[in-house]
Amino acid sequence: MFTRRSFITGSIAATACLLAETGCQSVKTGAPTDELIAEGLKAALEKTLYPALRERAYPGHFMVVADGHSYGEENTWCGLDSWEMAGAYLLVGKQREVLDYFDFVQAAQRKDGNIPFAIFPADRPLPSPDSYLRAIRFPQEVYTYTPRVRPGQPGHASMKPRKWIGLYTHWQTKVNPLSTLGAASYILTAAEIYAAMKSKSWLREKMESIEAAGNYLLSRISPNGLMGGAGFYIESPPRNQWDGVTQCYGIYIFRQLAVMNRALGRSSVAKQWRQHADKLSSHFQYFFWLKDHFAEYVHPEHGVVDAHGLSDVNWAAIGLGVARDRQAKVLWPILTGEPAFWHGNMPTQLVAKPKSYQAWELPEPLPFSYDTPTRDAAAMGRVWHLEALACRRMKDDRRLRQSVIYVCKAGKQHDWSWYERYPVGKNGSLQHDGTAKYCEYAAVLVRVVLGNPEVFSEAKHYGQKGVVRIKV
Repeated sequence: MFTRRSFITGSIAATACLLAETGCQSVKTGAPTDELIAEGLKAALEKTLYPALRERAYPGHFMVVADGHSYGEENTWCGLDSWEMAGAYLLVGKQREVLDYFDFVQAAQRKDGNIPFAIFPADRPLPSPDSYLRAIRFPQEVYTYTPRVRPGQPGHASMKPRKWIGLYTHWQTKVNPLSTLGAASYILTAAEIYAAMKSKSWLREKMESIEAAGNYLLSRISPNGLMGGAGFYIESPPRNQWDGVTQCYGIYIFRQLAVMNRALGRSSVAKQWRQHADKLSSHFQYFFWLKDHFAEYVHPEHGVVDAHGLSDVNWAAIGLGVARDRQAKVLWPILTGEPAFWHGNMPTQLVAKPKSYQAWELPEPLPFSYDTPTRDAAAMGRVWHLEALACRRMKDDRRLRQSVIYVCKAGKQHDWSWYERYPVGKNGSLQHDGTAKYCEYAAVLVRVVLGNPEVFSEAKHYGQKGVVRIKV
């Protein structure tokens, strides 16, 4: 299938228990599933994440596909996938690699604080700028990066100065989805590096850049008090213009900026970021809470959109600590009682009714052919990640463990390889979409299992140097 990245690079078995208000906190494990999870964890690392960590283009470089070529062997996709992968690498002790990756991304930061969601080599001809790269600003935003020398860097890593160029604006130039993703993912990665290493000297060195990215996100807040930028981690449909997931991540990120500043003794700055978080949270609650669940997004002409069943915004609100306790208590049995989220036993679908999007919700008119306008209305690792965080907050360890089992089964079906998306097909069957060996599900699997050893005994087989977990 012709995709953006290919162009650029040339039944829920435990339903009855899960619906119980107690959350079914006791978890009975058995040898078959224990072995499956251990096997899945091992495969996620050895067949996906380790092979993806190539470190040829620069120290710390990893691909988002573990086949060595898909989506560009030297490209960097510094959005959600890479943040999720960086956290997984931190959990297995690859701190130097993540520090090198962070340095590379930092070099692409613009004067306004924004971070690109993709970076390409600029010392060779770029693909045609008439379609997916039509918003790239060449040569105005070409820059040179020279890697910092650190002990442990592989001999095959390129250390020479090279020219690179970032992509900051989406090919849907009017709606511009993903336009907050780079800066958000950069701050998320910084917060997890500090959580893993507790290095105040590193944090102090990077704080100006991290706060610049935070200020860029502040600049994206509209007069209605919501953070713009359309789809946070989806582009088709683009969720024009105020995605609920964007609001939840924005609130969480502002809180993390407060945490990092407080760690450096900057209490007054920390207080300001907490106030920004509280203000955005207040506007999110006003627009999105609908008696017993959260809406999906706010459209500039059609207003609050809540037409596709329950959405990922609900997982985000609970998992990222935005939903109030009483809201989470009301919402949780409704969420876990919706079987469509695990269609075909694959966590987690974007929305409960993925076939219900209207024409006005699809991508804007484009100067090139585009025939997959709702391809992100599917199960994806980024949605499962939010559900996993929500399960931990709600202490629903049984559901969390069952989700891991399903993800492991899906990977095993394809020789321990996962795809980027698992959409519902025309006949209702579960399909897979995108390139095999995509890294996101593997990264989230590692984060969920190794980040929660109190739930997963399988984690004891892997030494950990710093637990990376989002705490709510």
